[in-house]
Amino acid sequence: MNRRTKITLVVFVLIMAATFLSGLPKEPEETEVMATTEKPQVQELRIAEKPEPQEPEWIEVEATAYCPCEKCCGKWALNRPDGIVYTASGAIAQEGVTIAADWSVFPVGTVVFIEGYGTRTVQDKGAAVKGNAIDIYFESHEEALQFGRQTVKLYVVEVTK
Repeated sequence: MNRRTKITLVVFVLIMAATFLSGLPKEPEETEVMATTEKPQVQELRIAEKPEPQEPEWIEVEATAYCPCEKCCGKWALNRPDGIVYTASGAIAQEGVTIAADWSVFPVGTVVFIEGYGTRTVQDKGAAVKGNAIDIYFESHEEALQFGRQTVKLYVVEVTK
């Protein structure tokens, strides 16, 4: 092989090598990293806060007591189907639950908390129960007499319509 052929062959090999090498992936270029003092942004999650429970509005009312007897209920005491005491709302009267009230002040179904006596529901009304007054139902006349007439504090828990 002569010298010219050798040079041509070397050039050809170099061109082939260059072509082959150009198809290979390139090394990544150096990139500049910049330090930052910024804090990363954090997405805030806000939880709905429950409002603070407010102190109830206490009301002073005149309270009396009644039972299913004729002295307390008059003519209605004589109309007790199967001995069941029904209230003006149609509910069955129950000690510890039933109170009578003026429905224009405390509508039927209103739940009240009476200081010293607990929760009661307006289920009845009476001719003598007017304005800010309530009548608490007891099973016996003796308990009703013992309660008598007194000023009590209450607050409205729930008004049903």
